[in-house]
Amino acid sequence: MLIFALPAGGGIAWYAINARDIARQEAYKKVEIIVGDVSKNLGLMLRDYERLLKAVASEYQGNPPVVAKNFNPGQLLHTDPLVIRLGVRDLQANLIDASLTDALPAEEALKFSWVQQGVQSETFAVSGAVQEPLSGRWAVMLTYPVRDAQGTRTGFVNLSLDLLSLNERLLASIPSNVVVPVLDRTDQYLLRSADALDMIGKTLPQNIADALRWKVKGFATSSDLQGVTRLYAVASIPSAGWRVFAGMTEVDVLAPAQKTFRYIVTVGMTMLLMLVALAWMMANAIARPVRDLAETARKIAIGQEGARAPVAGPAEVAEVAREFNQMLDTRKLAEQKLVEREFLLRESQRVGRIGSYALDLATNQWISSEVLDQIFGLELQDQRSKASWSALVHPEDRAGMLHYLLHDVVEMRKPFDREYRVVRPIDGDTRWVWGLGELSFNELDQPVKMIGTVQDITERKKAEVRQQLAASVFTHAREGITITDPSGTIIDVNDMFTQITGYSRKEALGQNPRFLQSGRQDKAFYVAMWHDLTTQGHWSAEIWNRRKSGEVYAEILTISAVRDDQGNTLHYVALFSDITAIKAHQKQLEHMAHYDTLTGLPNRLLLSDRLRQAIAQGQRRDKALAVVYLDLDNIKAVNDTHGHEAGDAVLMALSEAMQNALREGDTLARLGGDEFVAVLVDLDTNLDCIPVIERLLAAASTVVELPASTVVEGDKSAQSGQSIQVTASIGVTFYPQDNVDAEVMLRHADQAMYLAKQGGKNRYHLFDIARDAAVQTRHDAVQRISDALAQGEFVLYYQPKVNMRTGEVIGAEALIRWQHPERGLVPPGDFLPTIEDHPISIALGEWVIDTALAQMGAWRAQGLDLVVSVNIDALQLQQANFPEQLHDILTQHPDVPPQCLQLEILETSALEDIARAAAVMHACRAMGVAFAVDDFGTGYSSLTYLKYLPADVLKIDQSFIRNMTDNPDDLAIVRGVIGLAEVFHRQVIAEGVETRTHGDLLLSIGCDLAQGYGVARPMPADALPAWALQWREGGGLLASSPS
Repeated sequence: MLIFALPAGGGIAWYAINARDIARQEAYKKVEIIVGDVSKNLGLMLRDYERLLKAVASEYQGNPPVVAKNFNPGQLLHTDPLVIRLGVRDLQANLIDASLTDALPAEEALKFSWVQQGVQSETFAVSGAVQEPLSGRWAVMLTYPVRDAQGTRTGFVNLSLDLLSLNERLLASIPSNVVVPVLDRTDQYLLRSADALDMIGKTLPQNIADALRWKVKGFATSSDLQGVTRLYAVASIPSAGWRVFAGMTEVDVLAPAQKTFRYIVTVGMTMLLMLVALAWMMANAIARPVRDLAETARKIAIGQEGARAPVAGPAEVAEVAREFNQMLDTRKLAEQKLVEREFLLRESQRVGRIGSYALDLATNQWISSEVLDQIFGLELQDQRSKASWSALVHPEDRAGMLHYLLHDVVEMRKPFDREYRVVRPIDGDTRWVWGLGELSFNELDQPVKMIGTVQDITERKKAEVRQQLAASVFTHAREGITITDPSGTIIDVNDMFTQITGYSRKEALGQNPRFLQSGRQDKAFYVAMWHDLTTQGHWSAEIWNRRKSGEVYAEILTISAVRDDQGNTLHYVALFSDITAIKAHQKQLEHMAHYDTLTGLPNRLLLSDRLRQAIAQGQRRDKALAVVYLDLDNIKAVNDTHGHEAGDAVLMALSEAMQNALREGDTLARLGGDEFVAVLVDLDTNLDCIPVIERLLAAASTVVELPASTVVEGDKSAQSGQSIQVTASIGVTFYPQDNVDAEVMLRHADQAMYLAKQGGKNRYHLFDIARDAAVQTRHDAVQRISDALAQGEFVLYYQPKVNMRTGEVIGAEALIRWQHPERGLVPPGDFLPTIEDHPISIALGEWVIDTALAQMGAWRAQGLDLVVSVNIDALQLQQANFPEQLHDILTQHPDVPPQCLQLEILETSALEDIARAAAVMHACRAMGVAFAVDDFGTGYSSLTYLKYLPADVLKIDQSFIRNMTDNPDDLAIVRGVIGLAEVFHRQVIAEGVETRTHGDLLLSIGCDLAQGYGVARPMPADALPAWALQWREGGGLLASSPS
């Protein structure tokens, strides 16, 4: 009975215990499915966002990154509720695109680890749980590098995802008896199916973190935050370093089994107690020798390799002990040999960077050595299958490698011998490897296994690329390259050498570079060159050489010595570029520096030199001279009426006529615009110049026939062959009566010209020291304005702009005033015409922009964010460096977005040189600055040139607004401008809106934006915030009459 009872009791006990295992297995299957689904969904989501960021980064390609023109981030932010904000930064964390939602300044951004992640990472990178700096929400930060056309990393795109929203999307359907946490690399909670609001962002307790730290897949058991033991399934997302857990409490898992277990135990214990007595009696006889064997085995298991079992007890047991001890001795010797061989193999693989593998072709599973894991970037727990190997292979090599393995190796039975690239999953690094392998076959001659090695050859490949690059640079360089031995004999030249010199490579090899000498450099030149080469190792200068054709050409030549580690010269390398065209251009520039580009007359610089020479010559010959300052009357009207080209044609024709009116030896110079100066020399008396002056007046009033090419399209008043006539005002001073230096004489002649213009124009005035000393010249007025600028006497007033339909204050126009110490507040009309076309107007314009930006920064600090428009005149707009100057000013105000600045230009000023104006405006718009065309409709070609001016806003001139309620023609013009704005996709704003009637009429015909006394008069900067508040509280209603 005992023999039957023992197996029965053991079976019952086994069933009870096995029921717990079955319960655990069922629970593991359940949580394994859940954790698989969650990790898969997370992985797919990260892959999708990686593709998105890659696409965004491509929109900002450049060095530095440039603002994308076609990218619409708003669509992303509005359609994806997970996205908090999006930003683009350069490698110094400066914002690239202020139109995006990331507005964190660089100095603040660099404090965050995710910004450092973006600055340093070469690939797509994912942060842990961080608090979003602007919203304070828990988020995960994704970054992707921005590269230029050469692949160099120049910045990064950053995207923040709301973890609470992500938690709701992914984990809302998790069963209540299952807890799913997602941890980042630092064991912070990213997501949690229960208590997410309280747990996200918190760090896993240390004891739980220690228990789960190395778990990236499979199953684990740990206590949760309340000390309850849970059974977890684990999965990882390698690209982000995240781990996903799904767990059930052991109580829930084992509850069904516990009930069965208690029943079985009750029955089993009853039987066990009955059998214990008999079992004890039987076991005692043979237990001691068996225990000795077991004790010996236990010692061996814990590392006591010298332990041996006592040979005692019954004969059978003693024989087992002897065989057991002999087996231990044999095993120990074999293990020693195996350890030695493994050590030698491991070290040889490590030194040679060679890993080994064995691929089972039946199961498609493979095993790898430690060095191979290091090369491939694998962890111990990573899968090793044909699919996982394919995933390691670089995407560009993958298809070819799979075809090679299956066709050439497995089917054709060729040895595996291939160089290919792998992408290490541990760090995303791309490595070149050389794989070798041989097949083994079964008894049916079928391939069953491939064993081989993999060697890291990345450094060798890099060296090959460097060699290829050096050869490519040598062949395709845009400079000529000559390589000589230490004695100066040419051993190689590139193709550009032949293109520049005309000598083929065959003709140049074996020659000394002196065969190119032109003879323009003397011996001392070459002695100095060789002295620098031997002492400093390099030399660079301009030199003249001779081509094969005999033509002498200029080149910029740099020679460097290539030396070995001991300092011995191995070669000389010379790089040279043909600068003949540049030298010719320099000569042209020298001419341009002394002569007016339009008329070819001497300019102010050359005039000053000739006037000083004329004074010195007059002193030597005891002769007088006259300085004649001539200003053409009404030339600006020609430009405004007929266009800039017509004005240039008049200036060139009159310059030639006035030049012909002078005597031989006299000088006529153009100072700029419509101002000329003539120096009349060798005068016996002052009156000798009068005939010449009268001829100049006559020449200046010559009738000029406009060429057909100057007729502007759309100008109905200008006809081909139309006659234009202007006059001149002339001021004259004499030397030695006016015994001052050349500059003062010019001022005196300018002063006399000013008096002639005041006297009615088309006349001359002779400077009288006693009578004219008190007359203020334009020069004096300009100087006073310059002093006022230096002394801070100018202030800006601001006139608001509003949206009449919504009542919103949309911006303000900055208007300059002169706070004169004696005259009080001077309006711009009293001083701006004085500096028209004068360089001081540029300095004043830059001051206005800088002051307006500073004020905008102060308003933004108070919570008032307005677009401010600033007027710029034609001279400032036409400066070649205007975009650079504007960029410098904007850089000084980093707290003000460039989009908040609007530049207003007069239509006529932009049309004087439409191409240059458009180019300048495009350059400024690229910085984010907007443009408005002021007084639109008053120019002569508004419709024709509207499409060429990249302006955002058209301002309807107040002359049309003021009378549109009474004058149908003015109302028709206003309607036409509004229609043009709609067709050309421009905004339109009305100036001079003074009454509610004006506002209602404008709203009815489609113009919502307004500016004028009906809104507010210009006011000091400190008054505008209070006015804006009052306007909003009053409902944004226009005054019934000008305020």
